[in-house]
Amino acid sequence: MDENAVLIRYSEIAVKGWRTRRRMENLLVKAINEVLEKHNIKGYIEVTDGRILVLDVSSPSKAAASLTRVFGVKSVSPVYIFNFNSIDDIIDTATIYFRDRVKGKVFRVRARRAGRHDFTSKDVEKLVGAELLRVGAKKVDLTAPEYTAYIEVRDKIAMLYDMIMEGPGGLPIGSEGPILVLFSGGFDSTVASWMLMKRGSPVHLLHYDLGNPEAVRIAITAAKILADEWSYGYDLPLHIANLKGVSMIISGLVKPEYRILVLRRYMMEYAINLAESLGIEAIATGESLGQVASQTVRNLNLISGGLRLPVYRPVIGMDKDEIVELARRIGVYDVVSKQIEVCGQAPTPTPHGSPRIFWEEYEKIRDIPGPEPRTLYPKSEGLDKLIRAYTG
Repeated sequence: MDENAVLIRYSEIAVKGWRTRRRMENLLVKAINEVLEKHNIKGYIEVTDGRILVLDVSSPSKAAASLTRVFGVKSVSPVYIFNFNSIDDIIDTATIYFRDRVKGKVFRVRARRAGRHDFTSKDVEKLVGAELLRVGAKKVDLTAPEYTAYIEVRDKIAMLYDMIMEGPGGLPIGSEGPILVLFSGGFDSTVASWMLMKRGSPVHLLHYDLGNPEAVRIAITAAKILADEWSYGYDLPLHIANLKGVSMIISGLVKPEYRILVLRRYMMEYAINLAESLGIEAIATGESLGQVASQTVRNLNLISGGLRLPVYRPVIGMDKDEIVELARRIGVYDVVSKQIEVCGQAPTPTPHGSPRIFWEEYEKIRDIPGPEPRTLYPKSEGLDKLIRAYTG
């Protein structure tokens, strides 16, 4: 008896008002459909109260594994789903489904129920458990079993499964407004982008080309992983702005200990202008408090104080180990670990910049015009073609 459907659970969506909930469910269904199409999986989607089902699915295990990368999904299970008329139908079908899986094992039965029935979840657990002991299970252990048999009953259908695959949780992409992320393609900005996507934002990525082709290649590669593996439901844009000339001017005009601070302020101002032209109401960075000299409280205030749009910093309170671990989970570690922090090749900035000196130095370059960015869509093109599209 093989699985014939996929059970998708969500959490936060369930507590929203019904209009918001319906909108988010529709966004989630859109993303699920994109996953199925991408992996050539056949099936149709049914939204129930608090659950989404993919029925008549051609490859339940493959579908479930793929759906763990959809924001808004709390967890996924390949299931055997069937209609029942009485608790006896559930007991009989569950015994057939689980008997070979529990044979000789210490086990437990976990049942959930929604709807009106003449039995309880505990009734299901006790009666199915007794039958599984009769057909060869070793014994019951409710706290540390070798195997857990899961049963979910919803109105007149029941689902049997033994696997729960964790998703990213959060909200479906599109639930919130877009945010423009200053994206180096290193650990911090990539993780920050992912965290904002998890909260429902269809992020735009902004990468600054400071003259190192390898840094640009890595940033495009990291953006493509986010686009291909996580941005289900929208086409993630990557904007690349050539700041090589600006960086050279800053190096020639600005005091060494203020060069990075002035460059970062220029990057912020440029990002604000681009965001406003795109109708985006906030920008974000991968800055982490105290991680480097430019990210002290004083210098963060110099870099972003008084800007016209808010600046979000999703990883501000995380240390490097936490950020790296999350990069591994996202699947970008091998790529972003090779990124070259081009700004880091400049002299180390003063950790407590003087506001007076900073603004004197910034005035020297404030009016340098910003270049037009190039916009790529990593999901729609192969990696080599994307790189050639920018480098020519």
